[in-house]
Amino acid sequence: MKLVRRIQPFTGLALLLLMTQCQNVTTQPPKAEGFDPPIPATISYLAGPITFDLEELQKKINQELDPVLVGKQTSEGKSKGIISFRVKRLGDVRVQYVDHQIKLSAPLQMWLTKPFSRDTTPPRKPFCSLHVDFKTPIRVTPNWRLASHTTFVDYHWIVKPELRLLGKEVSLEKLAQNILDRHKKDIETMIDSAVYNDLRLDQMVTPIWRDMQQPLLINKEYGLWLVPKPISIAAGPVTGNTRQLTTHLRIAVETQTEIKPQSPVHTKTQLPQLEKRDTISQTSDLHVMSFIPYADINRMLALTITRQPKKMALGAITVKQITVYGGQRTLIVKASVSGLLDGPVYLRGRPVFDTLTNTLLVRHLDFDTSSENRLSKSSGSIWHDGLRKLLESMLTIPLNDEIATLPQAISQAFEKGSVGEKTDLGIKSFRFTPQKIAIRPDGIQALIKVESNVGVKVNEL
Repeated sequence: MKLVRRIQPFTGLALLLLMTQCQNVTTQPPKAEGFDPPIPATISYLAGPITFDLEELQKKINQELDPVLVGKQTSEGKSKGIISFRVKRLGDVRVQYVDHQIKLSAPLQMWLTKPFSRDTTPPRKPFCSLHVDFKTPIRVTPNWRLASHTTFVDYHWIVKPELRLLGKEVSLEKLAQNILDRHKKDIETMIDSAVYNDLRLDQMVTPIWRDMQQPLLINKEYGLWLVPKPISIAAGPVTGNTRQLTTHLRIAVETQTEIKPQSPVHTKTQLPQLEKRDTISQTSDLHVMSFIPYADINRMLALTITRQPKKMALGAITVKQITVYGGQRTLIVKASVSGLLDGPVYLRGRPVFDTLTNTLLVRHLDFDTSSENRLSKSSGSIWHDGLRKLLESMLTIPLNDEIATLPQAISQAFEKGSVGEKTDLGIKSFRFTPQKIAIRPDGIQALIKVESNVGVKVNEL
C-alpha cells in the first residue's frame, strides 16, 4: 500500500510533464508521386481430373442403345427383302478398358426369314446366337461429347446357325457370317451414335463452369470478395483402368478482388468449345489479381474509428482520423491526432503478405521525414512506437480463417447446385503465396498465387 502511494506522485508528475510538452504540428504531406509499375494481367490455370466409373458408362450405353441393331420391322410388323434378317441384343453390353481402349462385348441373336419364301414374317425363335467383341478408342470432342470409333474384333457362336433339311442339319455358318460381315458397319455406327448422342459431358460441366464464377467472400469484416472469370478450358487424352475413365482438364481463369458490402454483380461467361491437347499439365497455377482502392481502405478505417476512437499514451493522445494514399512506392498514412500532439502526422510503410498467418499487413511503419523533423526527440520515445503499432494493427486484413475454410465453402456451394447430385468435388489443398505487390495512384495491386488440387468424380452420367 505504501509502495502505491509512493508511485502515485511520480505518475502524476510524468503526466504533467507530458501535458506541458503538448505540440501543435504543421507537417507537409508527402507528394503522391513515384509509383510501382502496374502488375500485368496474369492468366491462372485450375487443373483437375474428371473421372467416371466404367459401370456408369456401361449402364448408360445399355440404356441408350436400341436392342434391335439391324433389321427393324415395318409399321405392319413385316421385315423387308427376300431373305430378311434381324440382329438383336440377347443381353447387356459389357464395357472394359483394355490396352488403352474400350472393349465392348455383347451376346446377339439373329432372326432369318424362310429362304425363297414369300412369307417374310420373322419366326418366333432366332436361328442362331453369338457373342461379339468390339473395341474403340474414346475421346472428348470440342463440343463436349464422348466420341468413339467402334470396330468389330471377333465373335464366337453361342448357338450355331443350322437348318434341318431332309432330316439332316445343314450348317449356315457361312451365310450368317456373310450377313454379319455385310452389316457389322451398321452395328458399329449404332454403338458410336449411342455414345456420341447420349453421353453429354457439357450437361455435366456447364453447372461446374457456372458455379465456379460465383464471387467468394474472402473476408467478411472488410467485404473482400474474390471474383473468378474462367475464359477457356482444355482437355487431354482419355485414360483409364479396370474401374474408371479419366480425362484431365485445365481451366484458364482471370481473377480479381473487390471490396463491396454485398456480393459483386458480374456477367457470367458461357461454356466455351473444348480445346484439345496432347498433354495437359495436372498442376493448378492460380493467380489472384487483387486491387484494393485507397477509397475502400479509407472507408474501412473511418468505420473503425467511428465505432471506437483510438487512444494511447494513457489517453493523452486521441487518433481522430486515418487515411492512406500512395507515393514514393510506399503506402503513406495520414493520422490526425489531438491531445498531447495536435495535428496531422505522416508515416510510410510497404504492404506485405504474411505467409505464416495468411494476413495482408503493413510492416515497419516509420514517420515521414517531414513529420520526423518537426516532432521533438523527447516525445518520440514516449508515443512514437505506440502510434506505429496502433496504425499497423489497423492496416491489417486477417485472411487466415477465411482461407482455411475456402475449400469447404467452394465444395458446399458446388454440392448445393443441381450438378452436385451427380458429381463429387474434391479439393485436397489450397494455399496462398504472395508474388508481387504494387503501389498504384488509386490503390494497392497485389498478385497472389493459389496452390490447389481439385478433382471431379462423376457418379451418374
